[in-house]
Amino acid sequence: MASTSRDLNTDHAEIVERAVTRITDEASAFLEGTGEENAAALLLYLVENGVRDEEDLVELAILAEGKRYNPADGSFT
Repeated sequence: MASTSRDLNTDHAEIVERAVTRITDEASAFLEGTGEENAAALLLYLVENGVRDEEDLVELAILAEGKRYNPADGSFT
């Protein structure tokens, strides 16, 4: 069972890494400072909650403009 969990985490990490790379290539301006960290956290949250389409992930992260997402109330700051 642990290997399945590890495989899912590896899969999640790979999806997030590819999406962050694409965002860096397409819209690097908002990733300065903490923007990249915020984008990666948002992407990981989305992947862990079922979003797997890389195009959707990239688009959502670009729309967030590097802002931090608060899943408790759905706000971006």
